[in-house]
Amino acid sequence: MTEKEILKRIEELNEQESFGEIAELIEKLDEEEKTPTVLCELARAYNNMAVYENPDSDADTDLLKSAVSVLEDIEDKLPENDHRFNFRFGYALFYLDRVGEALERFEKALIERPDDEDTKEFIEMCRKRLTLPIFDKSFAQRIANGWEKFAAGESELRRLISEKADSNDITECCSELLSEAFTNVYFEVGFNGEKYDLILTPEKDKFMLYLLDAFKKQAPESVTEHWNILLGRQPVHSPDDFALGFNGRSYAFSDVTVRIDRDDNGCTVMGYCEQLAQVLKDNRNEAFCVLDILLDMALGEIVNMRYVDTIDLAEEPFEGIPLIMLPEEMKKLFGEKDDWDSVESYLDSVTGYEMKPREFAEDEYPTPRLDVFVCFSAIPQIMFEYMNGEHDTINKADNDGVAAGFIFFPVHVFEDDENAKRGEKILNFRDELERYINDKAGDSCIFIGGASGIDNCYLDFLAWDLKAVLDAAAEFLANQNTVPWAFYQSYRTDVRVLALMNDNKE
Repeated sequence: MTEKEILKRIEELNEQESFGEIAELIEKLDEEEKTPTVLCELARAYNNMAVYENPDSDADTDLLKSAVSVLEDIEDKLPENDHRFNFRFGYALFYLDRVGEALERFEKALIERPDDEDTKEFIEMCRKRLTLPIFDKSFAQRIANGWEKFAAGESELRRLISEKADSNDITECCSELLSEAFTNVYFEVGFNGEKYDLILTPEKDKFMLYLLDAFKKQAPESVTEHWNILLGRQPVHSPDDFALGFNGRSYAFSDVTVRIDRDDNGCTVMGYCEQLAQVLKDNRNEAFCVLDILLDMALGEIVNMRYVDTIDLAEEPFEGIPLIMLPEEMKKLFGEKDDWDSVESYLDSVTGYEMKPREFAEDEYPTPRLDVFVCFSAIPQIMFEYMNGEHDTINKADNDGVAAGFIFFPVHVFEDDENAKRGEKILNFRDELERYINDKAGDSCIFIGGASGIDNCYLDFLAWDLKAVLDAAAEFLANQNTVPWAFYQSYRTDVRVLALMNDNKE
């Protein structure tokens, strides 16, 4: 059949709401008949089967994931702002509770059809849900569901590892066991001679490390009886004998020379390896990836994340130290405290910034955080993305049921008196709010920083269960008479603020 004939038949079946027949028709076509336009109709059929054929229950997530997979495969074969493609992509993501990504797709769809009412309606629904991101499955619920699923199936995973099954089978099994907790997670598994190891890797993403840490802390005894749950790639035990295999090449620690250049917060590591120098000429990305993995294997991923700001590769040999000596040198530079290489110490670390606040006219509403002159954050990437109108990290948070946001309140009501300076009183109030939330809902969130502005003071957090956090904050605010209002906002520039209390008559 020609594409025109196929599309005509699809439209006839759509009018009959025979979505399953559409999917079956397209799936049976020859490969050359499955054009991007036809496959876009397959995604539409999967969407309709998932949502319309399950009106009294949750949408079929497997069908929605199939729609996303089809659309991802044809994305570069259709115009960037193609309405049908982006609308169907947004539709699938919306019902998968990946609302931030869905909003971006619907906004692209609107570019081609600016008057389309269905697209406008979905955009409004997305913004409402993102303003108050109470998820169908919060991260707290996903953690519980995730460990329940892992506990039920981990014996099969142990069997596959023990029998040295095909690595693809092991990966597929573990991915499925972790799918209830995470939309996307990287891991390694193995057996150390005594227990099995599940290594959850943040892939240099500190935000993801917070999620993995929260997940690890709730591992049930039925799992930890057989498994060590580890965060980040671990340093190898026998570096003298270690060699990394990558794309048909082998890299021993003894092949690599490194040099460390310390800066204010961390360091740059320059590396040289004869084989990597050859790879560097043909595939720069692969060469840097190999060096980064070698650093993980030598130092451990957490140390590499925390202290190595930049890596570089030399094309010619230089005077340095063998890679095997790098851990000792890093400890000399950064090991002032015993816990310098621990996950807990890294998660507790914050970075401070001074910023230039924007001045607003008297009749202009001050946009949250644009008034900030000093801040500290454990996850600076979230703050910088917010300031630049970007949403990569917050979308990842939404996908896993995590609400990343901040509470803010006005500072003009605080004044100096004989007991305390104005600035001290502002920070004391913020600390009291944080303590109250911790007391009432401490298992539901983690605080990651704060900021001081000309107009407002800010308290930043990640919430595993946003409702519990906001209920505690509202209760605290209702029982004080210091500030007239306080608001919550997600770390997004495309949503509204949410009032936790508002006695302001203006």
